Order: sequence, then C-alpha cells, then structure tokens
Amino acid sequence: MPESEASTTEHHLFLSAWHYPQYRLLFLSSLGTYIGRWMETVVGAWLVLELTDSPFMVGLLGTCRFVSMLLGPFCGAIADRFSRRQILITVQAVYALGALTIMALFLTSSLEVWHLFLFTLVGGVSYTFDYSTRHAAAADIVKRQHVVAAISLLFVSQGSTTILGPLLGGSLLEVIGASGCFALIAGSFCLSFLALLPMKIESLPGPVARESIWRNLMAGFHYIRKDRSLSALILIAALVNLFVFPYWFTLIPVFARDVLHTEVTGYGQLMAAIGLGNTLGPLLVAILPDSINRGRLLVIVTIAWPAILMIFAFSRLFSLSLFLLVMTGLNQGMSMALIQSLLMMWSVEEMRGRISGARAFAVGTLPLGNLLTGAGASFWGAPAMLLVNSAAAIIIAIIIIGWASVLLRRR
Repeated sequence: MPESEASTTEHHLFLSAWHYPQYRLLFLSSLGTYIGRWMETVVGAWLVLELTDSPFMVGLLGTCRFVSMLLGPFCGAIADRFSRRQILITVQAVYALGALTIMALFLTSSLEVWHLFLFTLVGGVSYTFDYSTRHAAAADIVKRQHVVAAISLLFVSQGSTTILGPLLGGSLLEVIGASGCFALIAGSFCLSFLALLPMKIESLPGPVARESIWRNLMAGFHYIRKDRSLSALILIAALVNLFVFPYWFTLIPVFARDVLHTEVTGYGQLMAAIGLGNTLGPLLVAILPDSINRGRLLVIVTIAWPAILMIFAFSRLFSLSLFLLVMTGLNQGMSMALIQSLLMMWSVEEMRGRISGARAFAVGTLPLGNLLTGAGASFWGAPAMLLVNSAAAIIIAIIIIGWASVLLRRR
C-alpha cells in the first residue's frame, strides 16, 4: 500500500513520487543499477567487436544479454509471491560479483571471449528479475495518481545513465582499461545494493503467495488476454524490441566504426546522444497534464521512433547523426515510459509483478532481433538492415493499432 507521507491532494505532478522516502531509495538504487548495466553494455560490445571483428558476434552478445527476458512471466510471478525488496537486493549482489570476476580475469590475463558471453547471460537473468520487480515495487510505494510520475522518473534514471554509462565506458576503456571499467561496474551495483538495504515495502497479500507458481502464471496470462488494451501494450513492446531496439545494441557499434568512421569515444558519444533523448522523453511524460490522451500519444511516438531511424540510416555526418539519435531517444523514451506506466495504471495491484513480467517477456523478442539484425548487417550492411527493420516496425505497429483501436480512446 502507498505511504502516508504523500499528500492526498497531489496529482501525478512531475516530482510527486519524490515525496515518498522509500521511492527515493528505489530511485537511487536505479541509478546505480543502470549506470553499471550501461557501462557493461558499451564495454562488452566494443570488446567483442574488437576481439572478433564480427557484427554477428556483437548481435549474438546482444542475444545473450536479453534472451533471459523470456523468463519474465516466471520472474513476475516470483515478484508477486516474495519480498520485492529482497529480490532487488539479491540481483545487485549477483551482478556485482559477476563484474568483479571479469575484472579478476582481466588482471590475470585469463579472460576469453566466452567469459564475456557467460557474464552477459548471468547479468541478463539478474536484469530480468530486476525489471519484473522494480516497476511493480515503485507502483506499490506510491498512490495510484502518482504511478505515472513514479514510473516515468524510473525511466528518467535509466535514460540519464544511458548518457553517463556510455560516456564513462567509451572514454574510460582507453584510459583505465577493461579491468578498471569492470571495477567501476561492480561499484555501481554495490551502490544500488546499499541504497536498497534501508528500503521498506509492505508485504504482498497472502493469497497470491499461497497459490502455486503455475496458477499465478496462468492467472496473469488470462488477465492480460481479457483486456485488449493490456494485450496491445505488450504486443507493441514485443514489436519494438524485435525490430527497433536492435539498432541500439547491435547496429550503433557498426555505424560508429564502419559508417561514421569514429573510434570508441565517438561510439560512446552516439550512445550518449540516444541517452539524452531517452532522458528527456520520460521527463515529458512525467509532466503531461491529465487531459492528455496517453494512448494516442503512445501511438504517435511509437511510429515516429523508427521513422527517424530511417533518416539516420542515410546520414554520413557525425553531427547530424548525433542530432537524429537524440530525437530517436526522445520518442523511444516516451514510448517506453508510456507503455510501462499504462500497464501499471490499468492493472490491479496484485497483478503488477506478473504484468511487469509479461512486459519483460516482450523484451524476449530482442535477442532474436539482435541475432537477425547482426546477421543481416553482416550480409547487407548496417544502413540497409536498419531501413528494413524500421519499415517493418511501422507497418506492424499500424496493424496492432487497428486491432486495438481502444488505445486511441483510453486515457
């Protein structure tokens, strides 16, 4: 249940969620988690590209990073049965230990490419539990009218770290080496761990925890299937992860090196440009007045996002590419914040973990997208593959919206 500290007269104003002390701890933890994950994303992708000289291997690494998201419904059921605080604490500890292990392998000159893939797989499982739990925990802490602000601010924390993480990873890799970068990654997860220790979230209702996990899972799927709005949100999330998100994890390193002819620092700047837009997008969502039709806005930004990427595919100017990626990140951040906020607002409290788990399951299409995009880029080049993916995303999005036109009316 929500804390009593927040005023009952507030609406979902920009900083309304910040009035809850437990939410502030969760937000601080999110900063540590996302900085570490984004540093690891940039450093890992660049190391694999340098070690293998293969866009396909970079795509395969992206597959390993997100394949565990297919476990999202199971992780969501766990989040509805057990202490969400304890799940989040355990995740940070596992991630930190994994980063320290990679650091030790570097320092002893024992690291091989498969170690990076294994660490990415373990980190992916940890992230799936984190993703399925963190947004549900945020919705538990605040009142219903503050859910949009709470979820949007979590996406702001994620977006801001997509600026800082890539800049740190791209810049520091050449200065302190991979071992130093993984030491910082471990430190980030330790910060998240410490922030969560004093956090308190009230226990979940008893009946949910007493049911079998299988019944929990089936109840969650049935709940989503009955509501076409929720089904459409999950389908849109799956769509963008299959066709659009691979540009971020698979194609940007290739664009940086082979199309824009820049080094790892330039790669970090391209990733940071996406992060800047990805920070501004959720901020815009957080300050939207209640009169705005959020479903209709979601439709607009979900189509605009791949449309801008189609323009980016033709750019050969670094400065223009930076600007286009900022605009891409803006629409991307708004789309992701709106999807998660609407899922939490339109679902009942006892289903929030499973709804977040289903949202994580939708991200499970990203590994396949990364794999296919990496293979396609190896054969036809990154620009051509980006055009194909973006066009497919727009066409299928229009089909989903036609099937669930209720999104255009529901607020």
